[in-house]
This record gives sequence, structure tokens and C-alpha cells, in this order.
Amino acid sequence: MTYPRSAVDLAEQSRLGDGKKTRMGMIYAILAAPSLGLAFGLLGSIVGAPPFNAQAPTGAFTLVAVLQVPFGVLAIALFLTVTGTWRDTGRVLGHRVSWWNLFVAVGGFVGDICFAAASGLIGGALAGAIGGLAGVVGAIVAATLYRERILRPTTLIGLVALAVGVWLAVSGGEVSAPTHGIYFTVGLLIIFGGVLTWGFESFAISAGTDLMPAEGFLWWRAFFGLIIANILLFVLFPEGRTIAAQAWSDPRLIAFGAVIGFGWAIWIIMGYYIGISYAGAVRGGVLTNTLAFFFISFFSLTVYGAPFSAIIIIGSICTVIGALVIVTEPKSYIARIRG
Repeated sequence: MTYPRSAVDLAEQSRLGDGKKTRMGMIYAILAAPSLGLAFGLLGSIVGAPPFNAQAPTGAFTLVAVLQVPFGVLAIALFLTVTGTWRDTGRVLGHRVSWWNLFVAVGGFVGDICFAAASGLIGGALAGAIGGLAGVVGAIVAATLYRERILRPTTLIGLVALAVGVWLAVSGGEVSAPTHGIYFTVGLLIIFGGVLTWGFESFAISAGTDLMPAEGFLWWRAFFGLIIANILLFVLFPEGRTIAAQAWSDPRLIAFGAVIGFGWAIWIIMGYYIGISYAGAVRGGVLTNTLAFFFISFFSLTVYGAPFSAIIIIGSICTVIGALVIVTEPKSYIARIRG
């Protein structure tokens, strides 16, 4: 005879299911990190080269607008078509929180522009090392608004590691940075601005996917970015049209754009669509952003030929360790809370 399961059994089954979903999101977020490293590492290496260095910072904006975003939208469109989830993209238009997509798209696009501009001023390796703070910003915002407890003794250790990592990266980064003095300072301010926008974007995606299908964010995040990029490019930055024409007439730059756009799209699909929507802004956001930006620094200093700086690598590793310590719950802490 089969007896109905108690509420305790159902709650335990739900808890186990949520745990499995969270772990899946974290795994996909980790796997997504190298793809953004390859994409933005390449972006940071060519943003200071012709024709993008003809106008600063318009050249960085043009690189994102005419190469990264179009190829990214193409890759996401292919993914949605193959998986059949394209049907959900239209449904979000009538959703009561569909305006939230615009907030996410604008925030993410601004962050991408900040990274490109900062890469031209302080180098992609240093911009990547600092950009990893985006995951922690998103975690703090989400934890505060969702009242999720991340303030533990280990949080202090994580914050110290973050501070040491950023200090090491910044103090040693000027040696190999493209600019110095006031321009170097401006580049630092720009990437910190990008960190804030990406951090709030992580929270916005986590909050929004509680109310609407994640597929909607996946598409509109890139699609709105494409619209915004072209409006700004042709209305506010007319000199960028010349740079765009030169970029699209060079097969080598088109190939670079495909690598940047597709790598960026893979990161969005695996990191945002699965990572943050499954694991949340705290765990998924930290893994999606912090590890990805570590790989940006690593690939910039190795694969893409930026002047090698061991101190930036060490600083990036400290940042990753600090972020992981903040969002990882030690077994002893869990046992004490449950006891």
C-alpha cells in the first residue's frame, strides 16, 4: 500500500531539486568563463590597433557596435532557433515586467562599452583583472535585496583577498598599460563604472527570471544592445561610420569580430541563460563574471601577446579566490546553522 508523502518529504525533495539546479547553473557558469576570456581578450588586443585607434574612445565603441554585438546576436539567434526557444522571445513583449529587459540590455551594453574603452587606456589584462569585481557587486546587491546571508567570518577573508588582488593588479598594471597619468586614471574609472553596471545587470537578470522566461533575457539582452549601438553610432558618433566601413572591408577584422561575438554569445547563453538563472546572482553571478574576467587577463597576457605581468596574474587569482570565499559556504558553518 502506498502512503501519501508528508509535507516534510516534499520539502526535502524540493530542496534537493533546487540544489541540483543550483549546481548545474554553477557548472555551466564555470564552463562559460573561458569563452569570454577568448572573446574579450581578443577585443582588448585589437581596440588599440587600426582602424579603431583613429578616434578615442569612439573607436572602442565602434568595435563593440559593429563587430561584437552583430555576431553575438547572430549566434544567439541560431541557438534559439535550433533549441526551439525562439517562441518565448515574443511572449515577453506582453509580459508585465518586459520593461525590465530594457534595463538589463542597457546595463550590459554600457558595461561592454566601458570594458572596450578601458582596454584602450589601461590594457585588456588590467581591465579584465578589475572587471572580475562585477560578480561580487552583483552578489552584494542580490544578497542585500533578497536578504540572503553572505555576511560570515569568511566574507571578511574574501573581501581582504579582493582588496589585495585589485591593489596588486592596479599597482603593477601601469608598467604595461598603453597610457599613463591622467589617461590611466580615466581608464580605471571607466572600468569601475563597467563593474557597477555589470553587477546590477547580474541582479536584474536573477530578479527578472523569477518572473519571466530566461529565454527572453537571452534574446533581448543582445537584440536591444544591437539597436542601441546602431542608434548611438549613426546619430551621436558619425565619425564612427568611417571606422565601421574600414572594419567591414577587412576580412581579417570580420573574422576577429566573429570570434569576439560568438565567444561573447556563448558566455551569455551558458553564463546568463543557465548560470545566473539557475544558480542565482550570488553564486551564478560571481562564477559567470569573476572567472570570465580572470581568463580575459590570462589570455591577454599569454595568447594575445600583451606585455606579460606576473603581478596582474597574481592579483587576478587573489580576486577569484576572494570572490569564491565570499559565496562558498563552509561545511562547518552550515552544520552550525542547521544545528
